[in-house]
Amino acid sequence: MRKVFSLLTIIVFLSGCASTSDIDLSKVEPTCGKECSANYSTCLSKFSLFPIHQQNVCTDALKLCAQSCPARGEK
Repeated sequence: MRKVFSLLTIIVFLSGCASTSDIDLSKVEPTCGKECSANYSTCLSKFSLFPIHQQNVCTDALKLCAQSCPARGEK
């Protein structure tokens, strides 16, 4: 039973990695990008019993926020 739990834990940690490296806020309007970044920081600072899941949720929210921002230079 212990081995199964250890294996499941490892799988969860490896599959739950969320990365913001593909989100480029420098391509969106600065004000909107700052707001997205602040929302992301606030989201990550919330207490969660499942921090990997919380990070995934926050990263998804950051992606959506960045997509909703106008591109830099557009109005």
